[in-house]
Amino acid sequence: MYNMEEISYLLKCSLNEQLNLNRTQLLTNDSISNIPSEHMQVETVGVGAIVGMLLVTVANFIFNQKFRAIFSAPSRKNDKVIGKVNSKTLPRAITLLLALLLPLIIVFLLLALVYKLACAVIIKNKDKYFVGFLDSFDVFWSLEDDTTKSVICVLGVIESDSPTALVLNIKHKLLNIFPNKATDKLFFRRREEYGFYYWRRYSSIDINQYVEMVDLPKQSDTLTAEDLEILMTELSNQSLPYNDEALFKILVTKQRVSKYGQERGEYGIVFRIHHSVGDGVALIEFLCKTLADDKNECTVNMFANAEKFNTRIQDSPKSLIYMMEKLLEMPICFVDGIIREPDDNSLHGPVLFGEKIFKWTESDENLLTMVKEIKDNVDDMKFTDVLATALSSGLHKYFSKTMTHIPKDVAVVLPVRFPPPATVDNGLVLENDFSVTILDLPVKSCQREEVQERCDELRRSADPLTNYYLLKIFNSVLPKQILLPVFYSSQATMVFSNLPGPERLKICGGNTLKKLVFFVPLKGNTGLGVTALCYDGVLRFGAVADTALVSNSDQLAIILDGMVEEIQRMHQTIR
Repeated sequence: MYNMEEISYLLKCSLNEQLNLNRTQLLTNDSISNIPSEHMQVETVGVGAIVGMLLVTVANFIFNQKFRAIFSAPSRKNDKVIGKVNSKTLPRAITLLLALLLPLIIVFLLLALVYKLACAVIIKNKDKYFVGFLDSFDVFWSLEDDTTKSVICVLGVIESDSPTALVLNIKHKLLNIFPNKATDKLFFRRREEYGFYYWRRYSSIDINQYVEMVDLPKQSDTLTAEDLEILMTELSNQSLPYNDEALFKILVTKQRVSKYGQERGEYGIVFRIHHSVGDGVALIEFLCKTLADDKNECTVNMFANAEKFNTRIQDSPKSLIYMMEKLLEMPICFVDGIIREPDDNSLHGPVLFGEKIFKWTESDENLLTMVKEIKDNVDDMKFTDVLATALSSGLHKYFSKTMTHIPKDVAVVLPVRFPPPATVDNGLVLENDFSVTILDLPVKSCQREEVQERCDELRRSADPLTNYYLLKIFNSVLPKQILLPVFYSSQATMVFSNLPGPERLKICGGNTLKKLVFFVPLKGNTGLGVTALCYDGVLRFGAVADTALVSNSDQLAIILDGMVEEIQRMHQTIR
């Protein structure tokens, strides 16, 4: 059981944390014959969990006095409730309705489970390459519509003798790891039948489908940042290999991005990886443990001054009471998510086009040091609080320059590594193990104290825990036809994700990876994503937006430049 007061909820990847490397067990051919019984066991547990959750809803409705005060007093969350219905009456009415519908919900989930098990038998007999169904969180990232692709894009600058040699070295490296069971999942192919996604395994691959050199139509032999922005936009609409069933692709630019001596040069390298392979932490681990030349350089204990979070509740009456309080709060969080009103601002609302625009900040070796010094010199300030304050200021600057109306708050989706990293292991884990929560980020006032207070409120909330189990249960049982509308992202304006990165790496035969920036996929009509990545001691921000919201990368630059300026301003105030 996790102590939500101390769960790392937000941007869960500062340079001061440890990566979670707990080994996951990937499906093998030997397990294929046992798929139906295994899923019966896993998903029966899921049904039991949701039954227990709804029983807690009844107890919460009848007995819990503490949370009645939540809805009788003004709060930011209650401001999001649809219409002018009393903030106490509507949530409690919905929780009571859910409790009354409990028997029907149980029957519905059991029928869905039986349907899925029947599909497993049919698909296994029909498809000889069948491995097994996707895990629940992998399913979440496979729920795509016509305009969104759940592909994580990583752009880097790599030093090499030539792009041709680099491409050959990467292909050779991937061929060497292909038979490795630890990386089996990377070469699976994803397919959907009867509403369920499943993995397929092949005994051979065409490595040329996964790695290639890209030649930009440019007269000069040197690419600019604007050329790379155009390249990223063009790649964002391209399918992954094997008609989008494959899970990744690596591209190297034929032209240099800068000259380096007479022989060696710096080239652009783009990693496009489907999010169903794993979350950001897992993909950083893949880069370190699979492509890097020296695995010893990829020490995962790279966060020497990690923020400490106690994730285990001790056996004591006080801890038991606290655990029950969190269980009682979960139905409230669930209902609050249902009735949350969508954001209304210029960066949210229209149907997305599917074409994306990219922007990132240039190198600033002092930025990471500034963030650390701000955190150390402001009482109770955390690394993530500094970044959230910078984002608030960047959004304020954008709205003030592009629109006359500046919204009071902006809803920001925050991925949460769940459970938070706790141990160090030498194994490679390719998995999605996350939750999500929404931070109502103050934009009109954008005061550090208010941002910090809201971040602290979210740390104490059971919202990430609630979303974790909802995602895990529903994605494990229900077909995509039901999941697509349920998990369509329509309330929040943007996603904000922060990842740690290793020290400078040499990959695939001594090629130095000098710069890295990553971009999150967009879902539903949430059409803006901002990221922060620490690599080689440099903190770099990136932004991606759908063309339905912004027309050029200069508009994204307003947000990113505003973030950098706010960090510099805060740093000046503490000196």
